[in-house]
Amino acid sequence: MSFQLFIYYCAIAGGWAAFLAAMLVLGGVGEIKSTMLRASLVGALVGTFVSAGIGFVDSLLNDKGTARFLRTGLCALLGFVAGILGGFVGQFLYEMAGVPILSGWVLTGTLIGASLGAFDFIRGATGGGDKNSAMRKIINGVMGGLVGGILGGLPFTIVQSFQTLNELFPRSSLATCLVLLGVLIGLSIGLAQVILKEAWIKVEEGFRSGRELMLSKEETTIGRAESCDLGLFGDNTIQKLHARILLRNNRYLLEHAGNEGETFLNDAPVTRKPVPLRAGDRIRIGKSVLQFGERQKRK
Repeated sequence: MSFQLFIYYCAIAGGWAAFLAAMLVLGGVGEIKSTMLRASLVGALVGTFVSAGIGFVDSLLNDKGTARFLRTGLCALLGFVAGILGGFVGQFLYEMAGVPILSGWVLTGTLIGASLGAFDFIRGATGGGDKNSAMRKIINGVMGGLVGGILGGLPFTIVQSFQTLNELFPRSSLATCLVLLGVLIGLSIGLAQVILKEAWIKVEEGFRSGRELMLSKEETTIGRAESCDLGLFGDNTIQKLHARILLRNNRYLLEHAGNEGETFLNDAPVTRKPVPLRAGDRIRIGKSVLQFGERQKRK
């Protein structure tokens, strides 16, 4: 998946997830008399669905197998908490001090953004990844969610300002606002993850050229096996596990992992002894050519 598609899918997933939440709201939750309870439940539905949707898209880029469902489930759980908090706080501030309901969606969006890196942080804390990279992902998500919450919450403020519009179209205006909220939170979080990414690899030539993969784990595997983080299929000269990109002491390293075949870095053969990677380096594995990218040089 290219990073452009990642951003697009985050926005689409956020929008459709919010649409499903809106249907549930219009199906009964919206009829609850208590404004505090209603706002909390609406927030919970939106937070759960939107966070799960964006988390699933992120899992398609970064995970395999069971890890995809674990990441999505954790995002849904944290999104549920984010939505309840945001809905309650937003409604409370609106009723007590006249603060626009926007404040609640900003809180919800910010926490949804943080949820995107929670799985990576847990994996890093248990020895399966890099905690620093996970923290950067959480921070990037928070920034994206904050912006998305502000932009997505504006329609609610506008609709609130036009009481006549809200009275004439109470259902359609709510559904439209929720979908816009989901789209903008997803779009902003996706943009933040891509724009602020630390390191990545891109398939320049070979199987499904144009694909890109963010590097956020201590070990990224490359090969012909389905379990590899970057699969290079259809080339029998590539081993099932052919090469690894390692994150050690804030540096990215490349090592050859196969018993046969060769891995080349800028046309120089790579052995099992890891060699440093620099932005712009080209990695050749079989008929595939990858390019390593890094936002800034690590020190």
